[in-house]
Amino acid sequence: MLVFIIIVIAVIAAGLFFLNSMRNDAKVEGGRFAHEIIEKCAFQHDVRWLHSKVASDRRVAIPPAMDDQFIYYLTKLGVPDRNFNLTGQLQFDNYFVSPHGSYQAILTYPAQHATVNFTIARPSGIWLITDFGVTYERPPE
Repeated sequence: MLVFIIIVIAVIAAGLFFLNSMRNDAKVEGGRFAHEIIEKCAFQHDVRWLHSKVASDRRVAIPPAMDDQFIYYLTKLGVPDRNFNLTGQLQFDNYFVSPHGSYQAILTYPAQHATVNFTIARPSGIWLITDFGVTYERPPE
């Protein structure tokens, strides 16, 4: 009986370790994905990459032309300073599943600042952008 209890405790401990490890990995991956969004959109102005990473729910609600306009205005601003401030936090449903988060990056351009807000999620194994937007001190000319 004692052996059975020890085995059950070991299996539960291994399961919790595995779940906690997956949670920590998701936090790191989410942070990397958030940095990749800024890199691809603000620095490389890659609209095709953005189209491939936008969640289908957003795609249905908002046409792809809005993604094009987002990249167009970031392109008009130029290339921001590489030392941008990215803040945000990843959250989980039921502590372990469905990672999602909201992030904000303040980008410094030669003539002004822009604030990029976006939300991300990993509903089925791949990271997706569920919403995004940008605000400016003044609109690009």
